[in-house]
Amino acid sequence: MKHKFKITPTKIFIVALFIGIIILAQYAMRDMNLDIDLLRESLMKMPGLVMENIQFSREVSGDMWRVKIPYLDRDGNLFNIKSLDVIREISGDNGEWRFFGKEGIYSIDQSVASVYGLYGTLGTKKQTWTLESAQLDWTQKNNTFVFPDGLVIYDSEFLLRTPLASMDNSGVILLEQGGVIQWVKPITK
Repeated sequence: MKHKFKITPTKIFIVALFIGIIILAQYAMRDMNLDIDLLRESLMKMPGLVMENIQFSREVSGDMWRVKIPYLDRDGNLFNIKSLDVIREISGDNGEWRFFGKEGIYSIDQSVASVYGLYGTLGTKKQTWTLESAQLDWTQKNNTFVFPDGLVIYDSEFLLRTPLASMDNSGVILLEQGGVIQWVKPITK
């Protein structure tokens, strides 16, 4: 018996689809071999870059930092951030910091960041304090946090207000110009 091979539109479509899948697979394999650091570096040098829904985690000195940024745009050496969520899980189950900011700026060439409209918590196994500040500045060089427009810290027992404060990486807060503390928990007999 002889079979004649007949070319039909369906067979042409299936062959074209198969060739297309092979080509896409080759491109995907090539892209998977890209140097991720080179790609990241290239993206950071692009002018007018806009990124959305960024999430990353990084371990620094044993602590896990998790960051979520819904919107970021680049203007020269500045990154403008709309909303920022930062969680620091302190190693050894020693607590957790949570910072939420309305907006922020990061300077690439100076390695400094500012967060505006800050609200957060500093938590340990025994206690959690809430903090609020109009602005938080961070400098990579000395790895300190500065609250140039004041800081308010409170829990269920007290409220502390200070016009200027700084905080080191371990959570020690220095009241640069003093402060006022108000006890809010009633003294019981």
